[in-house]
Amino acid sequence: MPSNRTTLASIAQALEISISTVSKALSNSSEIGAATKKRVLEYAKANNYTPNSFASSFRKGTTSTIGLIIPNILNPFYAKVLVGVESYLDDNGYKLITSISNDLIEKETKNISVMSSGFVDGLILCVSKEAEQKNEYQHIKTLIDNGTPIVMFDRICDELECDKVITDDYQAAFDATEFLINNKGCKHIVITSKTNNLHHLNLRLKGFEAAIEKHKATVKSTVITDERSKGLKQKLKELLKTDASIDGIFGLNEKSVLHAILLTNKIQKANSKITITGFCNDMQLKYDSSLIVINQNAKEIGKESAKLLLERIRSKDKSSFKTKTIAVDL
Repeated sequence: MPSNRTTLASIAQALEISISTVSKALSNSSEIGAATKKRVLEYAKANNYTPNSFASSFRKGTTSTIGLIIPNILNPFYAKVLVGVESYLDDNGYKLITSISNDLIEKETKNISVMSSGFVDGLILCVSKEAEQKNEYQHIKTLIDNGTPIVMFDRICDELECDKVITDDYQAAFDATEFLINNKGCKHIVITSKTNNLHHLNLRLKGFEAAIEKHKATVKSTVITDERSKGLKQKLKELLKTDASIDGIFGLNEKSVLHAILLTNKIQKANSKITITGFCNDMQLKYDSSLIVINQNAKEIGKESAKLLLERIRSKDKSSFKTKTIAVDL
């Protein structure tokens, strides 16, 4: 079925002028007289002409569009990063295309391939869990080698040369653990994580262990991990039932914190309060108002990622890559 869409060609045919003249008239070029511009604009308006932004971008060699690939959208952290990215891009005249990797290399590779095929000027990416666990980054390296500007955030690969936005996971975990010890008087702290083979989670664990080591004369710790949410929850449940000395829990990620809140709400009594902290978001406060949230400032991460990428695109510089560290707070 033929399209009824008004195009540069159909306007040119109707007004018996060249496509080039129509294009220049719509762009308010000084090469076109006022009378011709008026005819073109009036016809375009009357026939609901909409510019083909993709074709225009193809001619200009730029799309004014950025791609964002995140592991999932259900995690509030990634949702807030998206808000930060979109807001900054919108303020700077850029559009955003977002896709989800589901933490799988195959889907991440597919998304990268589609987006980098002329649809975007650059990419913002949080590496999939599978890519990090298998140490497989060739699909991203190929993109970088082809000259596509890219910014990695949160989960990164140190070996890949590109701009990056991170938080100081080690220091944040150290400071949060010391807060439990110094401000909440915790003597036995459990650290819990759904997985322990991701770089940023390992940094958090090391920060926790360093703080415990500093206060080892008065504080002890227990580390529990499990790849499965069900297994992790069961381990924590059994530990809380058998060890009444536990007075602090540190969750390395969102699910770990939620498990801790739900379990302690069921078992703890008024005289045995357990203080919980972790890398989560303030939405968890509805389950436990005393929760100490390690705020990663996700919107700021998104904003800085978009800012770094636009700076790279506009400068066309292929060296001196930057790593921006975003401050966290309790």
